[in-house]
Amino acid sequence: MVPAANAAAFRDAPIGAPIANRKMPTIDGRSELLLGTAKANVFVFFRTGQDHSASALRQLAALEREFAGRPVRFVGIVSSDNPKDEVDAMVREAGVRMPVLLDVQDAFYGEMGVSLHPSVGIADAKHRLAGYQPFRKLNFLDATRGRIQLVLGEITEAQLASVLDPPAAPVAVNRAHARVKLARTLLRAGAVDAAIQSARAAVALEPATADTHAVLAEALARGGQCEEAAREAALARRIDPAAGAPPACTAR
Repeated sequence: MVPAANAAAFRDAPIGAPIANRKMPTIDGRSELLLGTAKANVFVFFRTGQDHSASALRQLAALEREFAGRPVRFVGIVSSDNPKDEVDAMVREAGVRMPVLLDVQDAFYGEMGVSLHPSVGIADAKHRLAGYQPFRKLNFLDATRGRIQLVLGEITEAQLASVLDPPAAPVAVNRAHARVKLARTLLRAGAVDAAIQSARAAVALEPATADTHAVLAEALARGGQCEEAAREAALARRIDPAAGAPPACTAR
């Protein structure tokens, strides 16, 4: 049995429930149908001003590229109450190509019973809810990929279960994660040199993780060490294309 996603993500739409297809306005003034003829119709509820939504969109941009040419369609769903300029900026920064649909008066939010942002839903070719994945800080990209692959018939439920509940991370990974968190805390406090030191320690502990290189790139950029910052940002994107653009940097 595949471990369930948090049921609170879609409170009023159990797996197998039909999803009414509807034409919705887009953020750029057009209109599009919510669902298409793809085997897997992926829709993500997000909101502006939320770090988790920004992170989810960056990771979904990577999945868009990965699933290009396969029967998968992606759309974003945002409440019409969100300021258009903020939505545009978030989508541009994330690099997603999916159309972004405006949920007028939160009608679709209400129908699905959405209570967590961001949350990803997947409808099958018959427009039935086939899976969903609320955001989580760890393993969100892998979990969402696995749920899409299950709908496509590319993996089994047992294989998905191993993706959703992987073995416990090694001690070094946990220590690296703690160093990444500390580096970000130090950056917020303006302690750039200490943040660089913590980020370097994170990279030493876990050099194959995008997060460690990304936080080091950010810290180095804040410290004016632009060439090394660019190298670390490139390493982060090589490991995970969703790592984002290099941080702005002014050499000192």
